[in-house]
Amino acid sequence: MSTATISEIQMRPRRQLTLPASIAKQANVTDSTRMTVVFINGNIVLTPKKTPTPADDIMAFAGIGRTVWGNTHEESMENIRNLRAE
Repeated sequence: MSTATISEIQMRPRRQLTLPASIAKQANVTDSTRMTVVFINGNIVLTPKKTPTPADDIMAFAGIGRTVWGNTHEESMENIRNLRAE
């Protein structure tokens, strides 16, 4: 079971907040962490967004097999034609 860490912070000009270092460390939040903010039932809730890993992003797989059939379009088409003919 985790315990709550409570700190008091003050809104700065331009509606900026600074998280106390102890809370940022516990939440594994760095200066580049993106967060979502929700106002629900009178509470403001900040939630760190999970940084996508390559496995989470389908575009990480783009081009993974680009040279499977050949290095050029013509070479690829020739290899595919040969395989179909077999």
